[in-house]
Amino acid sequence: MKKSELVEIIRVAVRKELQATLPSILKESIKKYTLPPTKSKPKPKDIVQVAREKINSSRATTDDKHYSNNPAINKILNETVGGVPQEGSRVGGEADHTTITDFNGEGVNLEELPAHVSTALTRNYSDVIKLVDKKKGGV
Repeated sequence: MKKSELVEIIRVAVRKELQATLPSILKESIKKYTLPPTKSKPKPKDIVQVAREKINSSRATTDDKHYSNNPAINKILNETVGGVPQEGSRVGGEADHTTITDFNGEGVNLEELPAHVSTALTRNYSDVIKLVDKKKGGV
């Protein structure tokens, strides 16, 4: 997996999570700061602060594991509960696995792929791996 692919997977996952949670958090924050008409309106800074507190409280877990001596790495690893998807899995747990989409979310028709792409996707690469191992001095 290339770094750019991992970055794109993370972006998609973060976008989906924000789309799912941010509207409800903002609605709750706005309701909390709704004042009678005679009083002044809440400052946007207050609403943002309440939203941040709500997000941070939902992230807080008491069963943090110790992976490294570096506290920043431990924090990041404990926040990534699900881990990186394995081969064949889909980010977001979409129920519809019959539709294949590209990184832009547009549908892809597999029968319209060029021959060289289809060949590259279905080729048996075991012979290539054996040659690479042989060149490296391995097996």
